[in-house]
Amino acid sequence: MDTTLSPHPGSPRVVIIGGGFGGLYAARTLANQPVDVTLIDRTNHHLFQPLLYQVATAMLSPADIAQPIRTILKYAKNIRVVMGTAKNIDVSAREVHTHAGEYPYDYLIVASGARHSYFGNDQWEAHAPGLKNLSDALELRRRILNAFEIAETTAILRFRKLR
Repeated sequence: MDTTLSPHPGSPRVVIIGGGFGGLYAARTLANQPVDVTLIDRTNHHLFQPLLYQVATAMLSPADIAQPIRTILKYAKNIRVVMGTAKNIDVSAREVHTHAGEYPYDYLIVASGARHSYFGNDQWEAHAPGLKNLSDALELRRRILNAFEIAETTAILRFRKLR
């Protein structure tokens, strides 16, 4: 990280991995404090996961539950948001490695979230997809709406045969 761009040169460097609820809470707590913060997330938006089911059932648009992380933190002059995936944490060098570069830290906050579990039955995933991100919600929406289309066509064909 280039410390010449830092609002607080020589201040402690904090790297936050994850822009979900935990990472965002930490970033907002550190906003405009005498620390330099780098928030690294795979996406450039914060997702309000409790409403993913409403995207999946076509009640909400994806834009209704996703907001750019930079917009949320726009008044925090000491926070830099980086879109990337933490590939490696070098504890001895105190660096987080991503595909785009290395981010040194004095303090590290790992708030990378969780993944759904099939309790050792990974074959279930093809039939019971998870619901953790927008892609999951949109795939589930596609499946649900497709099932309704098939049901509608089947009902019309059945009705015609009865006549």
